[in-house]
Amino acid sequence: MGGGTLSVGGVSAGELAEKYGTPLYVTDLDRVQERYSSAARALASRHGRCLLAFAYKSNSTPEVVESLARLGAGATVVSVAGVELSGAVGVSHENVVFDGPSKSKAELAAAIKGKVGMINAESTQEVLDIDALCGTLGVSGCRVGFRVNFGIAAPTHPGLATGSSTHKFGVPREEVVRFCTEAAPRLKHAMVVGLHSHVGSQVADTEVFRQEAEELVRLADELRKVGTGIGEFNFGGGLGVDYTGSGGALGFEGYADATAGTFSRLGGDRDARLVFELGRSIVADSTVMLTKVNYVKMAGTTPWALVDAGMNDFIRPALYGAYHDIVPARVADSTESGASYDIGGPVCETTDVFGSGRKLGVKLAQGDLLAVLDAGAYGTSMASTYNMRPLPATVLVTKGRHRLARQFRL
Repeated sequence: MGGGTLSVGGVSAGELAEKYGTPLYVTDLDRVQERYSSAARALASRHGRCLLAFAYKSNSTPEVVESLARLGAGATVVSVAGVELSGAVGVSHENVVFDGPSKSKAELAAAIKGKVGMINAESTQEVLDIDALCGTLGVSGCRVGFRVNFGIAAPTHPGLATGSSTHKFGVPREEVVRFCTEAAPRLKHAMVVGLHSHVGSQVADTEVFRQEAEELVRLADELRKVGTGIGEFNFGGGLGVDYTGSGGALGFEGYADATAGTFSRLGGDRDARLVFELGRSIVADSTVMLTKVNYVKMAGTTPWALVDAGMNDFIRPALYGAYHDIVPARVADSTESGASYDIGGPVCETTDVFGSGRKLGVKLAQGDLLAVLDAGAYGTSMASTYNMRPLPATVLVTKGRHRLARQFRL
């Protein structure tokens, strides 16, 4: 970037905005593949059998998940549509993980009929329901894992934490042990063969991931003594990214060492499959959201840049107070300026703000183009039609070429 012009994957942001309109998500598919490959290599160097089951909830753009499937990625899904999409893009059913704290009977039935590799249950009743549904559907040998709540408090935004003992997620370890001792031997069609843990998202603390690995290994040893052998260990996801440019993110090597590395150092079963549900860390920095300045005005002493993207297009700042860098992508006047702006959208909500007091280095004018950076995770997947606004379009860039992946639509 220079002189107020931005390129994505070697293609001018201004050119893309002119061709496809704004607001517009632009994803560098080559960057997605690069990040996946780096993560997969780091994990494989610590343990022989690792599956990176990409979290579809972070970005479910078909072309994105298909490109990852071609590289060998599995899929972590939380809906029937996710099961269907994983199959459509070529993910082998044994590499599909079905998660979720409140699965309906219809969703469980779809996962069972789809022969997914693992259903991670979040209550003991869910395991009994799976067993009963398998009997009704004539399916045997359904692989079930317990998502265990170890009470690990992750240092993250409260809305992204899932590991506290008071959260809705998972089953307490004592309840898991009791079920495997008393009820698991009586299951007729399902079998408990996995353990799963996920303590939260946007986590950069090595100690949290190390503690999670230790708890999984310890619980597996305890379950083995009561007759339940664990062949799959799912570490969830949650690896954070550096949205602020402060350099505080934990890289793939550090994450792999804290999880798979700890598992191996503790003498974990070398034949066990380790599963990682990374999403954000794979796709976040692959994507920008382009948005055009509709108006520049003063509100009291506050200068506002009002853009054509709204919280319906990208909700993370409104929902979590999430910070994303915003930079000029194409401006009429690139003369250096110390002007600062609150940047808001067209939705009739006071929270429809992408940033406050942002110094962009230039003085903005109507028609200028801005880019919200690191928008690849939970951007398009959380977009909505609130205020009856159409879903934003998505463009893919690869090897210097671009194509439309999703049009504007209600």
